Amino acid sequence: MGANLVPIVRRFTIETKTFSASDCAVVEGCNIAGTRKLLRFDFLCWNTGNADVRMGSPSQNPQWYEFSPCHQHFHLKQFNGYKIYDCKGRERAGNKQAFCLEDSERLSGSGQRQFNNCNSNQGISAGWADLYGRGLDCQWIDITGLPNGDYVVEARTNRSGIVKEDWYGDNFTWAGVRIQGNAVTEISPPCYPEDCIGFNPGNLQAKNIGGTWKVVDGDHWMLDFGSSQANAKRARNVIKHYGMNRMCFVGRPSRTGKQLMMYFKINSSAPSGTFPGEDAIAFNPTNVQASRVNGRWKVVEASHWMLDFGMSEPNARKAVWIIQKYRFKFMCFVGRPNAPMMYFRR
Repeated sequence: MGANLVPIVRRFTIETKTFSASDCAVVEGCNIAGTRKLLRFDFLCWNTGNADVRMGSPSQNPQWYEFSPCHQHFHLKQFNGYKIYDCKGRERAGNKQAFCLEDSERLSGSGQRQFNNCNSNQGISAGWADLYGRGLDCQWIDITGLPNGDYVVEARTNRSGIVKEDWYGDNFTWAGVRIQGNAVTEISPPCYPEDCIGFNPGNLQAKNIGGTWKVVDGDHWMLDFGSSQANAKRARNVIKHYGMNRMCFVGRPSRTGKQLMMYFKINSSAPSGTFPGEDAIAFNPTNVQASRVNGRWKVVEASHWMLDFGMSEPNARKAVWIIQKYRFKFMCFVGRPNAPMMYFRR
């Protein structure tokens, strides 16, 4: 498997704090002087893989790091990030700029702690997590002036891709929070961001490119069916039949390159109706849930599992939200087994 980094956020609280111009948080650009309202939370970067993340000494690759005069150690630049937003798209970002990678908390396995010095040997052992506790400087999002309501906190790790992973699709997590004055309650996320690519169905063609049959939109190829011209043409015909013009994903890119969940939309609506000879599996969206099965997070309907997201609970829960939002009732394929095209419809 190799290294695989999964973010976790937890233990939300709100603090009102007054900063002076000389405070470390102001000097390092995390906030401005004055009295501010802060949403604090723990952030963990968990290595769920079976290989250690070894960053080594900052002196070996100084271009990756910056030295914090306030904290007196080196931070890895542009590694983690977080923001808060509502379901109308209004957002605020956290301003913590850099992080030090250490073995802080063991979450799986039985391996011993190896990395514990930011200045000489940074990394995260397999099964361990780097923890930034909510009490640390800059471990917050400034929510001064933010109205009461329900929000989504999104956190991401390995933003720059500096750590080589087998799969980058689970580098995100989402948590819902309800803010009422100086109180915060964790809730299910009220919404999720969708990862979609727009295209013109009128331009689609099935073309042989470099010896493999692909569905293309102009110069952009969308789906690869290998040696199967028939499946490439069928996929093109399915898309044109429904008038699909947005291709969407949950959890890309996957470790193998196979999309864990692919779905199509017509603008903001779900496809509906049938296509002749369609390879479709019916399900009841109200019965769909995210469940941990033999250590892996899957989307299931009763005893039937539909989608496998590995260690990523957030992606599994996002997939359920999408299925229920669009009231999908059929999971469809072109080119099974290992279908290059998956789509859902009502």
